[in-house]
Parts: sequence; C-alpha cells; structure tokens
Amino acid sequence: MLFNRKIFYQDIVPSVEIKKLIILVKKLLPDVVFNMASLEGNPFTYPEVQTLLDGITIGGHKVSDEQQIFSIRNGWNYLFDLVIKNDKKIDINSFNKFNDIVAKDEALISGVFRTGQVRIAGTEFIPPRAEELESIFIDELPEIMKRCKSKTELAFEIFLWGALNQFYYDGNKRTSRLVSNLILISNGQGIFNIKAKDRLQFNTLMIDFYNTREADSIFKFFYNNCLERY
Repeated sequence: MLFNRKIFYQDIVPSVEIKKLIILVKKLLPDVVFNMASLEGNPFTYPEVQTLLDGITIGGHKVSDEQQIFSIRNGWNYLFDLVIKNDKKIDINSFNKFNDIVAKDEALISGVFRTGQVRIAGTEFIPPRAEELESIFIDELPEIMKRCKSKTELAFEIFLWGALNQFYYDGNKRTSRLVSNLILISNGQGIFNIKAKDRLQFNTLMIDFYNTREADSIFKFFYNNCLERY
C-alpha cells in the first residue's frame, strides 16, 4: 500500500565520507539505541542503555527489555557490516534479516512476512491482508525507488511504507528504520534518529498518517527533527 506526498527533499551535497560517518554513528550508538527502544516503550534510561552496552548488567528490569536493547544494538552492527561490505541491496531478504535480528524474541514469528491479520492501536486503519504482502512488496518497492528524487526521500518513504503495510507481526518500525539508515549511511547522508523527547509528536503524526495516508506533515517532521547530518 502506497501513500501520498507533495513535498520533495534533496540530499546534502557533498555527502559525508562513509567511513567517517560510521565512526561517528558508532560513537552515538547508545543514543540511537536508546531512542529506538524508547519509542517501543522500553523503560531503560539513556544512562542505563549506555551502561548495558558497555557490558555491565543493569538490575531491576525485565529480561525482555534488556534483550530488546541488545537486539537493536545487533541490528545496527549488522547495518555497519553491510555498509562496510558495500552491500546496499534493498529487497525482501534485507528486510527479513533486519526483522529477524530485532524481533526474534518478541514476535510470533520473525524474519518472514506475517501469516495473519494485525491491527494498529489508536487508528481505524487496517493493514493489508497477509496473502497480499509479498505482491505488495514486489510491485511497490520499484515504484518507490523510481518516484523518490533523493536518498533522503527514499529513506523516509521506506520507513513509512514498512510501517503502513506491517509486513511483520512485530518490529515493523525498527526494521524499516534500520533499512532507512542503511540507505542514508551508505550514501553519506547522515542518520535517521527519531528522538525519545519527540515521541508524542511522532506518535501523533503517525496516527494521522495511518488515517489519511498523507505523508507531507510527517516527512517535514523527519527532515527537520530526525535527520542528523555531519
């Protein structure tokens, strides 16, 4: 399922040298992981995430919350490996691999498209039926690649497209966000980092997007608030 958009955004010129960008993102990894986990309702604070990623166990939290932090970290490490190997391919396999990493311990099944219907809380929007997902992916991804004028646009569209279609039982936004960052980082365009402090605004805009399939407002939010360039 596609959506509508009238505003277009250009890439930054010149782009950042990719090896330098990876080094910068690795230094910021606790912040990036914290923000991703916070949007999922994970109760770990930033200092706790930072300490956990340093290898020190944090008490007083569920094992599932701790595992979610590690899974997000592992997803980013896999992304770095792909960029270093210059593997920029965006296809079903890349989506499935990211989902298997971030949702393996949370979803009914991970790493493959869902086989049943799901709903999105807070909205009347109903995602596509499970039997439609593969054809949606195969038919629409080339169209998205064609209509996006820049890698920045492509990254944002991929995120929203994944969230809208709910290809997986769980981890859809995390999966699409990692794919989006693969696009941005491998093209020297920075990172896509939705911050925990913007959670209310993000959730409000996403509900509006689901209900209307109009993307201009949330695209503007992504570009102005979530795109970190160096």
